[in-house]
Amino acid sequence: MAVVELNGSLSEGSPLYNIMMCQSIVPGEQPSYMVCKELYTAHPLGKKIIDAPVARAMNKRREIVVLEAPDAVVEQFNNTWDRLQADYYIADCYRLSRIYGISSLAVMPPDGKNPNDPLQPEELWKGDIRFNSFDPLNTAGSLVGILDPNRPDFLKYSSIAVQGKPYAPSRAHIQLYENPIYLSFTNASFGYVGRSAFARCLYPLQSYLQSMVADNLVMVKSGVLVAKIAQPGSIIDRVQQAAQNLRLNILKGARTGNTVSIKPDEAIESLDLHYLDYQKQRQNILETIALSLDMPAQFLTSDALSQGFGEGEEDAKLISSYIDRVRLDMKNLYNFMDMVVQHVAWNPEYFESLKSRYPSLKKLSYEEWFTKCRGSFKAIWPEALEPSKKERVEQQRIAYESILQVFNALERTVEGENKGNLVEWVVANLNEMETLFPNRLEIDTDDIALRSALGLDQDIGGTNEAGVRQASRSEVVPQPKGKKPRPIKGIKENVKDQ
Repeated sequence: MAVVELNGSLSEGSPLYNIMMCQSIVPGEQPSYMVCKELYTAHPLGKKIIDAPVARAMNKRREIVVLEAPDAVVEQFNNTWDRLQADYYIADCYRLSRIYGISSLAVMPPDGKNPNDPLQPEELWKGDIRFNSFDPLNTAGSLVGILDPNRPDFLKYSSIAVQGKPYAPSRAHIQLYENPIYLSFTNASFGYVGRSAFARCLYPLQSYLQSMVADNLVMVKSGVLVAKIAQPGSIIDRVQQAAQNLRLNILKGARTGNTVSIKPDEAIESLDLHYLDYQKQRQNILETIALSLDMPAQFLTSDALSQGFGEGEEDAKLISSYIDRVRLDMKNLYNFMDMVVQHVAWNPEYFESLKSRYPSLKKLSYEEWFTKCRGSFKAIWPEALEPSKKERVEQQRIAYESILQVFNALERTVEGENKGNLVEWVVANLNEMETLFPNRLEIDTDDIALRSALGLDQDIGGTNEAGVRQASRSEVVPQPKGKKPRPIKGIKENVKDQ
């Protein structure tokens, strides 16, 4: 007789389990609002699917450029951006659009004011600015879309209503994830809107949960003991039955370190689960999910960029391209927030304070200055991925060779102050190559200019292999920090003779 003990059970009853495991989900099934919410809040991959692209796209702030404006103008914009928590609300709104297919970001009216009153941008700086992000349940009933193909606003949305209260179109921005499809009603968003990021991967997300259940069963079964106990005689009395039950109870405690004695013809074994290759199946599921999302699989697995010999170059290009697409999808949301922050930051009071610091602004009116700033405003995203150390070294090596070529071409053609400026230019560029040259280079360019003007640099040392002239050790005079360099011997006499 063989006795197999399976001690453990699955935890059922959670909303996610009831939705994903107790229902028959087929490929192509569209998730409802409740399914989208549970996937994001409870599914192990749900949060990563939604948040990972947003975090990667926004991990570095944009470089703000305002042409022909003082640096203080950009600083004022950035400070106001941080004070209003613009990054938080942008991320929150875009996150909701990925979860449900649509979301809204609104500038809230002052207390007691009607949200349907048009936004007055020029008045924003006078009061406290508050934002709210709305999911499609908050705006249910207002996002039905225009279904007449002859209308110029076909499948477009101009305004929202929150719990029956309409908002002025100028006060809210509607963010779609993917474009609406005609005659494709989305229950998750209550209208003809975009699609949730979960729409195409609902079925493999269920498979992932099933793989987790299988993992749990494997872990439980790995501790199962199989007892092969000899059969008793044909007649089992109460004493024999009690003895057998006692041995089974002792066997149950064997997993806690107890010792079990058995007869020579009996055996105790564990289940052999080495043949299971569930890790490969799990990887296949992750790749299927990534494929359905058109997302690099590294966002889900957090693996290194490459597992081959390419050092991740192709993977890095793929990730960079994907992040650029995410940033492009967020462009209109950033434009809406830029408009608000500009009016709050560059208000008339701030302009008056600038005129006291920059007299050239006095000839401009506030309206002219503000229009000029907005017209020359640019926001530049940094590179999505930092180059590797090897790539930075190679880039700086090429730049170094170019600098040497310029120096060797001009060194013998310039004299006096121009030679000092040339060396200063070389030193400044070399000191920016921190990866190639970790230690800064310090050279007294004024001394070089003076020696050149006096004709004393013709025989100073030789040249190195790269062609850069080097001063001999006897002519180098170390100087303490913060002090002007001492003149090299012979300079004063020559100056007097001149």
